[in-house]
Amino acid sequence: MESLIVACLCAQWCGVCREWRPGFEALATRYPQARFVWIDVEDAAEALGDGEVDNFPVLAVQRGDLLLYCDVLPQQPGTWARLIDTLAALDAANAAQAATRMRQLGGLDIDLRRFLR
Repeated sequence: MESLIVACLCAQWCGVCREWRPGFEALATRYPQARFVWIDVEDAAEALGDGEVDNFPVLAVQRGDLLLYCDVLPQQPGTWARLIDTLAALDAANAAQAATRMRQLGGLDIDLRRFLR
């Protein structure tokens, strides 16, 4: 099973984002098996394509080519951790269903692998 990519989509000008970054980085240390990436939507506008982030912070979680989750979440480490735990525990069939639901909701259509270094 491929490891998760966990991303926070934010903007440097956003005070909430700047305040949340240390919490996001602390989560990354809690999940060494996942790859965490901070994405500044201003810097990544071209890679995000037509997708727009209307509110911050956005948590995005992907496994392989399946975007499992991408939506605004309050900057609460416990909430993010529970969601990451839930998504990490999905078997292949349930992960595919989660990705299908994400596409049906019509949110951002991004591939987080593009942002890995």
